[in-house]
Amino acid sequence: MVKQFIANSNERNKIIKEYSEGKIHVLTSMKCLDEGIDVPRSEYAIFCASTGNPRQFIQRRGRILRKHQDKNYAVIHDLVVIPKNTNDMTTFQMERSLVQKELERVVNFSNLADNKTYTYEVFKEILDEYNLNLNDFEN
Repeated sequence: MVKQFIANSNERNKIIKEYSEGKIHVLTSMKCLDEGIDVPRSEYAIFCASTGNPRQFIQRRGRILRKHQDKNYAVIHDLVVIPKNTNDMTTFQMERSLVQKELERVVNFSNLADNKTYTYEVFKEILDEYNLNLNDFEN
């Protein structure tokens, strides 16, 4: 069962309870899970819209990475925006800046991941194209 989780919903507590009991398998949300909500045992997440706000980023990530006795790991897919390289030097720096911001988030996640080296493999071509190095993003 799939359920929308909307901020002004009267059913909010009921939805969270049913989700924690396994009656609801997928919970979709837009900004409602950023802060102040306990979503027990969430194991999978797909972030479709990223935020530049560090607090929101930490809340979203923490919501899924929270430890639970019945959970060994979490899987997070964070969708990344990569512009099409037009080889136009007038827009290259803007494109490069966007890619750099996206990759900062990627590195932040990959530092916590079991498959960190896979990140480098996936983004190698893009890094080369924009003359970037993931090691430059390390904290």
